[in-house]
Amino acid sequence: MREGKAPIWTRLLRVYREKGPDGVWFGGLSLVGYRRLVLLERRLDKPVPEISPRVEAEIRPLSRKDEAAYENFGQGGAGIFRKRLERGHQCWGAWCSGSLRHVVWAASSEAWVEYLSCRLLLDDGVAYIYRAFSQPEYRGLGLGPATGAQCLRALQAQGHTVVLAAVLPDNPWAFPPWFKIGFRRIGVVRALRPGRQPWIFVRFDHGAGAQTRWKFERSQGQAPP
Repeated sequence: MREGKAPIWTRLLRVYREKGPDGVWFGGLSLVGYRRLVLLERRLDKPVPEISPRVEAEIRPLSRKDEAAYENFGQGGAGIFRKRLERGHQCWGAWCSGSLRHVVWAASSEAWVEYLSCRLLLDDGVAYIYRAFSQPEYRGLGLGPATGAQCLRALQAQGHTVVLAAVLPDNPWAFPPWFKIGFRRIGVVRALRPGRQPWIFVRFDHGAGAQTRWKFERSQGQAPP
């Protein structure tokens, strides 16, 4: 046992207390490369609600001049920020007291799903929202839904008709902000990685009626940032 790391039975007991038997089961599966995400979809043929955060904020898309602010935000370096923008990805941010407090990324055409170690290929008119993150002290203030709503309206104006998102299932508090701006659950994507490349499986919820103009693809070569 490595120094400073609790025995596996102690860790399993802690997971059981926090997340129940399902948490222990999926935690064990993760040791053999099992991953899963809940898929959410938002169709843009309906209006996007106007949502205001419960704190004074400026919400706008980030550009190259915001590189230092993004790096200070702590969710990736300046190089990652630049490369995503160069690939055509959009980053929307909420600023409070002059500092960046929340960001969300949106991709068209193709995106890298880091948690599953695979690519997501998107048809024309389909976008993928990812890497939504609020600084801990600014959570619960509505920055996520307010920023997400503005991002959705921009995507709608650009001609997108469907937006996809993928959320970790273990945190029930992660879902309400998405539901507030009109996302709905459509299914689950799972990855099993017995070797160098994962196997990807998608299961749709009964009656979801998802617009499957997208495809998860096993990675080929080095992953983008």
